[in-house]
Amino acid sequence: MDNVTFFETITQPRSVLSIVPILIIMLVLFGLFIGIIFAIKNTSISISGKDIVISSFLYGRKIPISDVLLSQAQTINLIQNNDFNVRIRTNGIGLPNFLSGWMRLNNGQRALAFLTNRENVLLLPTADFVLLFSMERTEEFIKKLNEIK
Repeated sequence: MDNVTFFETITQPRSVLSIVPILIIMLVLFGLFIGIIFAIKNTSISISGKDIVISSFLYGRKIPISDVLLSQAQTINLIQNNDFNVRIRTNGIGLPNFLSGWMRLNNGQRALAFLTNRENVLLLPTADFVLLFSMERTEEFIKKLNEIK
């Protein structure tokens, strides 16, 4: 049988203030967690005046309709069309059945993606990036954009 010598437990912090950084980190992580849940439930796309408005937790923005290349707008199925699949997430959130943020696509293009359903995706190219947005009525949305422009 081996001899085990016990010295003592780890030295305890002398001040309560030593746990403050840990508490701050925990609060920030909790806030991000709540924000991601909020983004999953409340990401939306709409048309307001001459802008496309994307409401989302971290990556929402306004895109002027004049910047969109409407002749190339289409509905795609990412399961069948591998060119527009996400190759790498450069700044975004990736969870099972939820992808949001800036991505690099298989075809090399930069994309702002909001994906939950990969079978029915709105593809809106702009001069700077491609917008990918999962939605039900993509053709109706493209038609409305064409009427405004």
